[in-house]
Amino acid sequence: MAQQVQVQIAPSASAEAAGQRSRWTFPWLTWPRLILLGLLIGYWIFVSRLERVEANVVLARIFLPDLSTGQAASVTFSPWLEMATELLHPRVLRHFIPLFVGWYLAVQATVSLMQILYDCPDRETAAAFLKRQRRDRVAYMELPFVVLPHTLESIREESILLRVGGPVQVIIPNGYAAVTERNARFLRVLPPGYHVLGRFEYMLGVIDLQPQSRSSENVAMLTREGIRVEADVGLTFCIDPGEEPSAQRPYPFRPEAVRKAAYGGAVGGNGKVSTWDGAPVGRVIGALSGWVSTHTLDDLLVADASHDAHNLMFQAVIDKVWDKDGLLKDGIKPLRVHISRLTPPSEVSQQYTEVWLAAQEKEDLLAYANDTAQLAKDLEMLHDEGQLLIVQSIVEAIRRTQQEAGGRMSGYILAMSLVEALQKMFHLSVEEARVVGENTGRVEEKMDNVTQRLAGLEESLRLPTVNFNPSKPD
Repeated sequence: MAQQVQVQIAPSASAEAAGQRSRWTFPWLTWPRLILLGLLIGYWIFVSRLERVEANVVLARIFLPDLSTGQAASVTFSPWLEMATELLHPRVLRHFIPLFVGWYLAVQATVSLMQILYDCPDRETAAAFLKRQRRDRVAYMELPFVVLPHTLESIREESILLRVGGPVQVIIPNGYAAVTERNARFLRVLPPGYHVLGRFEYMLGVIDLQPQSRSSENVAMLTREGIRVEADVGLTFCIDPGEEPSAQRPYPFRPEAVRKAAYGGAVGGNGKVSTWDGAPVGRVIGALSGWVSTHTLDDLLVADASHDAHNLMFQAVIDKVWDKDGLLKDGIKPLRVHISRLTPPSEVSQQYTEVWLAAQEKEDLLAYANDTAQLAKDLEMLHDEGQLLIVQSIVEAIRRTQQEAGGRMSGYILAMSLVEALQKMFHLSVEEARVVGENTGRVEEKMDNVTQRLAGLEESLRLPTVNFNPSKPD
């Protein structure tokens, strides 16, 4: 059933040729038919001469029945009348019976063969198809078929003329183009508009000229070390326009690109035939998988601004799939490519995170160890400097004490100065040991013993107390 849609008709060369054929005086008069007619006339004359019919005698018996046979043989009639009588005599016409019977049987056999070969539902359909092929012209009252990519198969099931080939009228809406073939060979590319398919002209496919978007989610790939990663891949593309769109041609196209798209399908491993619009995103996925297989997981997940793995991946896919003219294979023009970030499985992500945290912890421990070593070095330096200062302070205190005592410094004063200096040095050593985390318990215990001895020494060196009782005056 023909679909009724509003389509801008653009007559093609085939339509103009069909109009010229319809204006012929005898459109049925073709060279094969002329040759067949000549053979028929020759055969007719041959059998008339073979029978040797006496036309004057036959005519005399019809028009002059009272004449004898000898008299009838002497009667003459018009030559045209006698020739017609010879040709139409039953003895001559009987020779055509085998011809007509053979022709009828041949037609019936041909109809049966057409029904079997082209899977016609009945003999009437096969006979109509055979009649259409003999005439090689469309019916004047027949509505054209409006063909679209998603309706072409259903129309083929409905019409044997589209399933096998014309002559048939078709309309291709705007934004589409069609490819036809004859005897399994490419014939022509049909632009949008009205067209008349010739005898056995088969419509291979209808190509959508509008932008197409295809995507594939969770595409699995393997890195160089065999780790599985996934990514979402999307592609927006169209048939190579060959020129900029205009008001007259909103969807321009290059005929060669349409032809390549029509023959761009392939049979997959599952036995299904892929169409032209499913192949471009497959090529992008193939290029992406090949690039990922040459890199490690660390290379793919690096976040360095100077070495962005995602940009490198994107550029590698473009260089692999795009040609020098910015086109994909088969004359397809890409408009936009989308590749999401590569993501490993959850268990791999967790392991990768743990390894990364362990590496970071190791780096932190190394940094802490370096800082601790530097601190210990600095403390040791400060310890030495502190001891030097203490010694200097002791010397300075003794010198000052001597000056104040006028060179008569007692042993007690000297011992007390030494005890005070040793206590300061002890406390400084204990504080430094606590900073670096050392155990100061034993040192403090020994210093307690030293302090007790020094206390005893201090007690023994203490000057005696003089009890002075002033005398009372008399």
